Amino acid sequence: MSSAIKENAPRRLDVVAAIIRDSRHSLLLSKRPEHKHQGGLWEFPGGKVETGETLHNALARELHEELGIDAVESIPFMTIDHSYPDLTVRLHFREVTEWTGVPHGREQQPVEWFATEQLSSLSFPAANQPVVTALSLPDKWLVLPENHAKSWPQLHTLLLEKGVQGVYLRGADAQQLPNLVRDCREAGLKTLVRNDFDLAKRVGADGVHLTADNALGLMQTGSAERDSYVGFVSMACHNEDELMCAEALKADMVMLSPVKPTSTHPEMTPLGWQAFSALATGRPLSVYALGGMVDQDFVAAREHGARGIAGISAFWLNDDC
Repeated sequence: MSSAIKENAPRRLDVVAAIIRDSRHSLLLSKRPEHKHQGGLWEFPGGKVETGETLHNALARELHEELGIDAVESIPFMTIDHSYPDLTVRLHFREVTEWTGVPHGREQQPVEWFATEQLSSLSFPAANQPVVTALSLPDKWLVLPENHAKSWPQLHTLLLEKGVQGVYLRGADAQQLPNLVRDCREAGLKTLVRNDFDLAKRVGADGVHLTADNALGLMQTGSAERDSYVGFVSMACHNEDELMCAEALKADMVMLSPVKPTSTHPEMTPLGWQAFSALATGRPLSVYALGGMVDQDFVAAREHGARGIAGISAFWLNDDC
């Protein structure tokens, strides 16, 4: 490997890795052999992408060789860049949506199924850690509009119909918030509150979503509040500088916007999918596409480097979308 590395020019190695779930939504992991680099750590099965291979074909080959299963269909999950002194590894995580066979360690490596909540107690290579966090996050977030009028039964029904698993409670007032957080928790929905770490702790929310101004202020005055907070941290981002701020704050996720024109912020120039992809791909955190999203944009978002989508109109204002 080292002979292919040009002097003062770290190369990029493309690796593909599988997110495989069973009918109980448990995740399949394999353990690295003790004698290999980072031996004894759990990892998502996969391997190097060979020249000329598509990501799906490379993954299918690796899974057959390692686990004896055949991957029929897979879709992007997220892409992470991780740097070593002599090379950068781009990890293309793909969610295997259809497969056949019985997985077993064909190279005598331990292979086991784990519930998502067990992952935090396992040891992974550092490059895998962002995807471990991402697996605890929803595919789709509702951004609750200001002065929302729908009752909780209406909200709950809408979210179940559209497959939403998280709610950013932006539009909830202080009196509503404890009850909304409780109702969301009982329905199995993750919740974010805006800017206030202490409030998130008091009401039992799963995380805090920082506006860009608030996050930049934390960077200038010190991030002690963030450092001591153990829930999810999210941030609103619109450009490279704000994404770098999110990384510096060790945010778990960002909502990157606007991807498309929006009625709520008509003055903002939309990124478009290509610019979104350039900003989102490779980040060590989950990036959600926001701005003009509809439910049908989920696949396009994944294909352009997003963990998922977030929106108001996709899940709230337009009940027919």
